[in-house]
Amino acid sequence: MSNIKEIKREPRNQDAVQLLEGVLTQIKENPGATEVLMFVRIDGNYHRFSSGLDDMMELVAMLELAKYDTLRRME
Repeated sequence: MSNIKEIKREPRNQDAVQLLEGVLTQIKENPGATEVLMFVRIDGNYHRFSSGLDDMMELVAMLELAKYDTLRRME
């Protein structure tokens, strides 16, 4: 059993994931941020995501779900 190694696959959309993480960081570090608007292109179709920043926990949850959904679609 010592020959078993964990295989980590880098997703094809690693740049998009890094961008989403950067957006989260910017929102967390800037208390004056009031709105966020993003477009994501998946299979040639653009998907719009926008939100006010009244409830930060809800926004972070939505961004995490968007990131998860993007990763799932790109597999």
